[in-house]
Amino acid sequence: MVCRQFSIALVSYLNPIFCTLLLIATEAHVLFYTFGILFTLAPLFLIVNHLSHPILYRAYFIGAVSSAGIVLYCYSVHTQLGVYFISLSIFHISEYLLTALFKENKLSLDSFLLNHSTAYHIALGAGFVEYIIEYVNLGEEKFYPIVSYTGAVLVIAGDLARKIAIVTAAENFDHLVQSEKADNHKLVTHGIYALSRHPSYAGWFYWSIGTQLLLCNPFCTLGYTYASWKFFEERIEEEECYLLRFFGAQYRDYKQTVGIGIPGIKGYTITPEFNAFLDEVKRK
Repeated sequence: MVCRQFSIALVSYLNPIFCTLLLIATEAHVLFYTFGILFTLAPLFLIVNHLSHPILYRAYFIGAVSSAGIVLYCYSVHTQLGVYFISLSIFHISEYLLTALFKENKLSLDSFLLNHSTAYHIALGAGFVEYIIEYVNLGEEKFYPIVSYTGAVLVIAGDLARKIAIVTAAENFDHLVQSEKADNHKLVTHGIYALSRHPSYAGWFYWSIGTQLLLCNPFCTLGYTYASWKFFEERIEEEECYLLRFFGAQYRDYKQTVGIGIPGIKGYTITPEFNAFLDEVKRK
């Protein structure tokens, strides 16, 4: 079943992208783009039943965003916006696909992270609005290549770090903070986790900032930096509270030797009394 869901999501995502690339390769007029991708929906509906439609819709939408990015990059002056759309779509589709591969028991429509939070949607909208307003008023003067290149590097490196973290943790990874320890839950400290004890959060943090540097959005760059930092500060503190309960001194020792990778975030503060308790449990 999971393999089928993975295949439906991947095919649905690639469908509009393939059509777009085909139209570009054959030098078809860009106005035919919309008609082309709509016609490709027909065979998809024939190969899946009604239960799979929610996966198809979401994956196809994400693919269409990537296709729009390709069109913007190839046919307009908004190359940065095009790259942004492509990176955004890759981020979301890869979250679902990797969950399908490594955490099949937790796979759901939420794994696309499209409904992450209202704040996330507002942030996406704010970034797009700032880009449009500043471009209308400043034109090409809005863009600084060095800033966009720096943003592109952060986007690629941040998302790559997050995906490596998901693959490394495999069945131990979860999109939600777990308050109860699963029987097969193990503490992962090797690979990228030897460099950061929360590499998926650190990757997302830098990815989010990078998207706004890519667009040369000064206000949203500051806003994203603060909002992401605050979100992960609270999230990491909550998660580490549970991890200390799950793994005790093992996680305490790991925490003392490996940082997080996000400036200023230290994680859960261990009191001297709790530290002594962990030592006592470890001796037993």
